Amino acid sequence: MSIDQHIECHLGCKVIDKKIISASATSSFKILTSTGLSIFAKYQDIENNNLINQASELVLLSESMSTPKILGFSKNCLLLEWIESNQNSNHQAEIGKVLASLHKRTSQYFGFDYDNTIGEMPQYNAINQSITSWSYFFWKYRLLFQIKYALKNKLINHKEYKKLLLIKSKLENLLSSSIKPSLLHGDLWSGNVINGIINPIFIDTSCYYGHSEADLALTYMFGGFSNDFYRSYEVYNPLESGYKQRKPIYMLYHYLNHLNIFGRSYHSGVLSCTNQILDS
Repeated sequence: MSIDQHIECHLGCKVIDKKIISASATSSFKILTSTGLSIFAKYQDIENNNLINQASELVLLSESMSTPKILGFSKNCLLLEWIESNQNSNHQAEIGKVLASLHKRTSQYFGFDYDNTIGEMPQYNAINQSITSWSYFFWKYRLLFQIKYALKNKLINHKEYKKLLLIKSKLENLLSSSIKPSLLHGDLWSGNVINGIINPIFIDTSCYYGHSEADLALTYMFGGFSNDFYRSYEVYNPLESGYKQRKPIYMLYHYLNHLNIFGRSYHSGVLSCTNQILDS
């Protein structure tokens, strides 16, 4: 079915106007329906569980933070309420507060109930593995997959690959055994937080249970978060000592992911984080 047919099937109305926001394997649209309802829609031709998972994660996060109302979903589409942004509001302190609240939701094990994606890359979540070691989980299920993928696609050379492998021996010392699994948004950059009329709205998740600090990595890489955000977060969830030494570890995952999706422009970021980790 087309996106128009999905909307008619889920909502019982017709598409009056459709504007493309982005076009890729999963395209997104702003749609006006015959009932006057504005919708944000994601659509993919290939059937899989990615959009169903996104719907499930938005529901999970909605217990701690504001997320868009889900209007319908299937293996081809995800229909959400359209959120109007407010250019004059600044919700930075509120973003920090609700993120800290999210991170207080914990699990017994690292990972998640299913594998998901981060951007266009697979994100493997150690389903049913009952992993209690964060350093083991982060190496095997975050860094190592991305490193091997980059080598396979010739985005790093063999010398760089061998250097990246040295990080494994550093993780046990840098990532304490006392780290507990917290529920993470997983893909927290400024484009995934809408400055809503009343409060911030969180979208485009890549959820799993991991170290709370891992959720802050993208906020440093691409900006869009003010000191009010960081101060507010620390009021409700203070960062532990050694945070600065751990920061490049979590940033490396995202630099590798961006390298693998977007190419060599992220190569220098990968090498910079690698050097910082190995020098620590």
